[in-house]
Amino acid sequence: MKYLIAAAIVLVSLGIWFRIEATGLAEDTTNQALTDPGTTSKVIGDVNSALGKVFSYRYDNTAATEQAAQQNLRGNAESQYNDLFAQVKQQAPVQKLMLTTKVVDSGVTMLQGDHAQLLVFLDQSATRGDNNQSSLAAAELTVTAQRQGDHWVITDLRTR
Repeated sequence: MKYLIAAAIVLVSLGIWFRIEATGLAEDTTNQALTDPGTTSKVIGDVNSALGKVFSYRYDNTAATEQAAQQNLRGNAESQYNDLFAQVKQQAPVQKLMLTTKVVDSGVTMLQGDHAQLLVFLDQSATRGDNNQSSLAAAELTVTAQRQGDHWVITDLRTR
């Protein structure tokens, strides 16, 4: 009888453990970044391109950067950017500032339907023409994107 009870406890314990493992696997498969390489690649391409355009500017042509922002940013990202870029438009001509942003690496951490979240590493190079100073900086962002038609737009940006 003891062995029967012990065997039942072992079987119930294994059943619980297998159920927990199966639930974890089911949750992982809802993240299409693991199962849809085509969409994952498209998200990365659209977001990387947008970040390079939106976070690069020349003091004598801020309109091109504003146009890129209008095409690629929505929601909270657009609001944040507009607040920041208003300051840039004031300071850039005075300082003759040029900023170049390059995505170094990025990856999709979550992709579900028309929503994605990415981790992006950027390198930024700034040059001030008024005093001939240059600086380099690295940035790490969490980016939320949403598909609109066949294009992904950025809806939220968070520094890490």
